[in-house]
Amino acid sequence: MRQLKKWKCAQCGGEIIEGQIFTFYSKGAIHWECLERELADKLYKDVDLAALLRIDRHIHEGIVLAKQMEHIASDRVRSRIVEIRKQLEALAAKLTNEIQQGPSGTSTV
Repeated sequence: MRQLKKWKCAQCGGEIIEGQIFTFYSKGAIHWECLERELADKLYKDVDLAALLRIDRHIHEGIVLAKQMEHIASDRVRSRIVEIRKQLEALAAKLTNEIQQGPSGTSTV
């Protein structure tokens, strides 16, 4: 049986287990819900940030789905799913960093 990766949430200190929706930012790994809580004040004041964060969440959901599909797909399709997942991971990292920096380039978290 495959061992799931685990991280410690930089915000709440709880365990993050591979398969949950989470992201990495300047402080380390963070549960998605913890990130939303940390950014709550900013989100309600900035509709653009809220929109980007919602899109970022869906990208992360796609990463989780791709990882699940890697384990059930045939060898013929698995490599394509891995390629898609890696593209999603790169896009998610870029977008999460943009959200964290905010429109002025200063950190929001």
